[in-house]
Amino acid sequence: MWLNRNRRRAAWLAGPVLLLLHDICPVAGAYTAAGDRIFPATVLLPQIGPTDEAYFTGFTVPQDPSLGDTRDSSLAMTWSKTITDRLSLTMTGTYSANQLTGGGTAYGWQNFDTSAQYLAVVNPAHEFLMSFGLDQNFGGTGAIGVGASRQGSTTPAIYLGKGLGDYDIGLLRPLAIAGFAGYQIADSAPASNAFQSGLVVEYSFPYLVSKVAPIAMPDFLRATTLMCEFEFNNPIGGNAAKASVTVAPGFNYAGQGWDIGLEALLPATSSAGRGIGVIAQLHFSLDYLMPNSIGRPLL
Repeated sequence: MWLNRNRRRAAWLAGPVLLLLHDICPVAGAYTAAGDRIFPATVLLPQIGPTDEAYFTGFTVPQDPSLGDTRDSSLAMTWSKTITDRLSLTMTGTYSANQLTGGGTAYGWQNFDTSAQYLAVVNPAHEFLMSFGLDQNFGGTGAIGVGASRQGSTTPAIYLGKGLGDYDIGLLRPLAIAGFAGYQIADSAPASNAFQSGLVVEYSFPYLVSKVAPIAMPDFLRATTLMCEFEFNNPIGGNAAKASVTVAPGFNYAGQGWDIGLEALLPATSSAGRGIGVIAQLHFSLDYLMPNSIGRPLL
């Protein structure tokens, strides 16, 4: 979920491209929305569009096979701020408590992480959107005792979302698929590069009752989207670790300007860990809660 020293050349090249796209693409009405489709906040994977939001993500992860009978828990704090309607900057800090083999617990911060994201395409009629992003993990800013690397990384990525509401498929119209793919470039050895990707399949009960069929159901379900996220990490290089896959089934419950996500973390490969983890997120939409102040784009 957490994409792991930003190269100046990439930043200088990205700026003109983003400005060009801003001129030739129409402005979207709302973040992570395309027409009638609202893509809810994902819990494990990064968000697929620019946004004004703040959220807290707590998770306990399956045990690392190389560390014996241990368990790692973390709380991540994320703030995302729109610069324009289509461009946002995101900052994340994560504090971890890691059990040590043989007893004891190590506490400390993970490396500081920041990213820029630009909404390049939005097609309301087909419930489709596409964003581009550049993530920077600052090596050496975290505690080695909790696994923070001395080497940082830069990850350019693409994000996609597609709702199926424009197809004549009846009760399957509330389905949507979203995800991302990125190439993580390590600053230096011994860290390795990696291809990172993820996919989420969603079934929106709010979309069902408002756009497909006014089916009677409990209020909780009327505000719930079922989700199953898949995260893939494929290290590249002679000394790289094995590829890992994590599956996270769960749900998102949306209120007025806030939502809660809860998912299980199931390692699908041995390199992803052992046992079952849990991840939960409390998410605040600042553009809804404070539209005339902190929730408004800077430009």
